[in-house]
Amino acid sequence: MERESGDRRWLDAAARLATPALGSAGAGPTVGALVVDEPRQLLFGRGVTPPRGVTSAEHIALNEARGLTEGRTLYITLEPAARYTSFAPITNTIVASGIGRVVIGALDPEPEQAGAGLRALAEAGIETAFYEHAPSQALNEGYATRVTRGRPFVTLKLTLTADAMVGRGEVGGEPILGAEALRFVERERAAADAVLSGAARAELEDNDLRVHLDGLEARAGLRVILAGSRDLDLRRDLFAAVTGVPIMVVTTPERALSLRPGIEVVAVEGRHGRPDLRTALGVLAERGVNRLFVEAGAKLAESFIAGELIDRLYILDSPVELGRAGVPAALLGRFEDRIQAARFSEVDRRMLGEDKVRTLTSN
Repeated sequence: MERESGDRRWLDAAARLATPALGSAGAGPTVGALVVDEPRQLLFGRGVTPPRGVTSAEHIALNEARGLTEGRTLYITLEPAARYTSFAPITNTIVASGIGRVVIGALDPEPEQAGAGLRALAEAGIETAFYEHAPSQALNEGYATRVTRGRPFVTLKLTLTADAMVGRGEVGGEPILGAEALRFVERERAAADAVLSGAARAELEDNDLRVHLDGLEARAGLRVILAGSRDLDLRRDLFAAVTGVPIMVVTTPERALSLRPGIEVVAVEGRHGRPDLRTALGVLAERGVNRLFVEAGAKLAESFIAGELIDRLYILDSPVELGRAGVPAALLGRFEDRIQAARFSEVDRRMLGEDKVRTLTSN
C-alpha cells in the first residue's frame, strides 16, 4: 500500500506537468513522463508531449536522464504504444533504456491496443504497474473520446445573467462577465484544440474566438463558425482580420459561401437549414481535434443538449441583469429546468470575482 501511495504521487506530478500542454500536442495524446530513482525518491528526467507531438514525452524524459536510467522507474500518464506510428514503438525505446519498472495511470483508449504496451514491457522483463488514476485519465479525455466515439470531447460554455439571459440581442454594451471570468474563458480556449461558436452569437459579442492571454496568444487553435440562416457579417474582425489563426466555417450544401482566401468553408448535411452538429463534430475528429470548446448562445446550446453531445457544461453566472435587452437562455421554459431534464448534475462551483462558474456533467 505504501508503494502504491508513492506511485500515485508521482503520477499526480506527471499529470500536473503535462496539463499546461493541453491544446498544443496535436492529434495524439498529451502525456507526462518522469524518470525516478524510486528508493531515493529522486527525479532524474521529465518529459511532456511537445507541440504537434513531434516526439514523445517518454523520449524526452529518458534523454533528460542522460543515461542514468538503468533500473529506474518510469512514470507515464498513458500506456506507451507498442505499435508503429510515426515512430518506432515507444516500448522499444523504454526497453533499450534499461528502465527497470514502468508505472502508468491510464490504458491506451483504443480497445484493440489497450494493454498491449504493458504486455510488451512485461515480456521484455520490465516490471509494470497500472493504476486507475483519475488525473491521468482526465488529461486525455479528449483523445479517448475521439478514438472511441468518433467526435471530440465537448465542453460547452454558456453565460447566464441574473435574469436568465444568455447575452444581449444587439451589438454593443458593457461586458457581461468580469475580468476573472473572462480569463477563465481564455484559459479554456488555450487548452482546446478548437473553439466553436454560432455565427450569430459570435457577431453579437464581436467575438474573434482567439486567445488573448499574455504569452499564450500562439496557443489559439482552430476557430470554427457554424453558419445559420442569416448572412454573415464579413466586416467583423472574426472574418476580416488576417491573424494566422485558422478559421473554418461550416455550412450546408444548399448554402454556398464566398469568403476571403484563408477561410476554409466546409459543407455538411443540414437539419432545419443548419449544419448537422454530429456530422460537423465528425469532421473535426477526422482533423485530429480532441478537445472542443463551444461558446454557445441559446439556440446552439439547445442543439447540443438535444443531441446529447455535451461532455462538460460550464455555466458562468453573472450578477448583471439585462431585462428586455437580453436573449433568454431557454427557448421554452426555464434553462435550469432544461438542463435538469437533460440529466446534468453539478459537480463543482467556484467564484470568479463577482461571477461564478458551475461545472456540470451528463449522467
